[in-house]
Amino acid sequence: MLTTYVNGKIFIGTDEQTFANTMIIEDGKVKQIGDDLTPAGEVVDLGSQTVLPGLIDCHTHPKYIADALHGTACTPPNVNSIKEMQAALRQSPSYGQGPDTWIEGWGFDETKLAEHRSPNRDDLDAVSTDQPIFIYRSDCHSSVGNSKALELAGIDENTPDPVGGKIERFADGRPTGFMREVAATQLLIRAKSAQSYQTDLTNMVNSSKHYLANGLVAIGEMMGRMKPYTTLKLYQDSVKEGFAPKASIYYVFDELDPDQPLHPSGDQQLRVAGIKVFMDGSISGETAFNKEPYPSGKMGVSLTSVAKLKRAVAFARQNKLQIAIHAMGNAAIQRVIDVTKDLHPWLDGMPSVRIEHASLMTNAMFDEIDASPMNYALVTQPIFYFAEDESYRNYLSPAQFKTAYRVKTMRNSNALLGLSSDAPCTPWAEPDSPFYSIYAAVTRKAANGDVVNADEAITVPQAVLGYTRDAAKIGGFTNNGTLTAGKDADFVILNKDIFMVSPADLQNVKVSETWIGGHAATKINRNRSFTWTLGSPH
Repeated sequence: MLTTYVNGKIFIGTDEQTFANTMIIEDGKVKQIGDDLTPAGEVVDLGSQTVLPGLIDCHTHPKYIADALHGTACTPPNVNSIKEMQAALRQSPSYGQGPDTWIEGWGFDETKLAEHRSPNRDDLDAVSTDQPIFIYRSDCHSSVGNSKALELAGIDENTPDPVGGKIERFADGRPTGFMREVAATQLLIRAKSAQSYQTDLTNMVNSSKHYLANGLVAIGEMMGRMKPYTTLKLYQDSVKEGFAPKASIYYVFDELDPDQPLHPSGDQQLRVAGIKVFMDGSISGETAFNKEPYPSGKMGVSLTSVAKLKRAVAFARQNKLQIAIHAMGNAAIQRVIDVTKDLHPWLDGMPSVRIEHASLMTNAMFDEIDASPMNYALVTQPIFYFAEDESYRNYLSPAQFKTAYRVKTMRNSNALLGLSSDAPCTPWAEPDSPFYSIYAAVTRKAANGDVVNADEAITVPQAVLGYTRDAAKIGGFTNNGTLTAGKDADFVILNKDIFMVSPADLQNVKVSETWIGGHAATKINRNRSFTWTLGSPH
């Protein structure tokens, strides 16, 4: 079947300047693209609208998003105190549904709450003691549960801290419900997921609409799990039920048996791509691992030793997998560079080593990357400083702050730059909207108006490439990223010309339509869109 799209402003995605006005699609692939081509087959008039290649979020947490979409947003501007959080949780559609139904929330940041502390089990017990309650902190490393959730997870005053995590406790030894870092949070997540695989599957399938509404046709699942079921199984079943975005899965290294091989597998719709390693925590939690102390005197936490990182790198090389390494603090990033800079790439056509977040980087680090034979990717999130500027200003020294999210320097380095969301791991009501990230990368402005290292701004086309061409290269989505002949006909139509609007208006750009394989996957009525809400999506 042939379809010709005419009268458009089509960003091809091969570089920063190339546009076309006509595109011919045949059997789900781009057949030809250029200016004023002779139409063939059905003709679709784009009405001068702006078209981009389908967007790619190469670092996100779809399982968390699937949970969050039917949960409660505990974020500004609507939730600014624990009292408001309690009220919001009582408005959850899950509230009052019985002891087998979890009430879920996401996105709180204690520095933004009026009480300037994290909620605890007693705060959540005031909402319900019959139903388990689980809330992700904004970084999705830490979380909080009520007494019922702790009971289901088997956590009490005698439960030891898991390796790499901490169960916070009151003075009398009773767990507060706050689970610090991923290893501790997983204790609650496993209890929640073990209760109902069907609920997880239903939530995952339903989340497909959310991605399409944001123009996301491909995603990187950065928290692949082996327990209580494999993440691959969840995706396989979700795809059968209609989950539309393509996905690459990265399994958490700590959950793998190092003596059992894990090979890249699958196809362009769904594939196992790599492994994930955590070097440190988050800046907003003062747990990113730094060379210099925070002004408070804290140094952050080191979650992976040099020896363990070398084992993970060796596992990735042996199995021909990418290794994606969470590293926010400069000490964590330096450790990654030290271990990998003298190695040669083991993958062709895509980076062997991905440094995720790369939040605080010095000139010396970029020099080492540029001198290295390794093929690196730097996958970062401008929405972090957009949404969390207060935490960064409060927790970092001026010298540390100056090295934050150096997007322009990343792009000018020998590493590939990918822009992504890490959603829902930031306190913003639309954490994986590509357009807030593009706005932040271009204007360097935070939501509160603060300017964050203005000299690290990039242009709109450069930012778009970070969500299309370069994100495809990083995530291994070889059939996407550009609208060139032979690529999948996955594209989005925007409500505004992103290349012509004022910088301040970039955050108001939306996707009007998302097309996958040359078919309209969604035409979005923005008055009834599938968005993050205080209750359920509508």
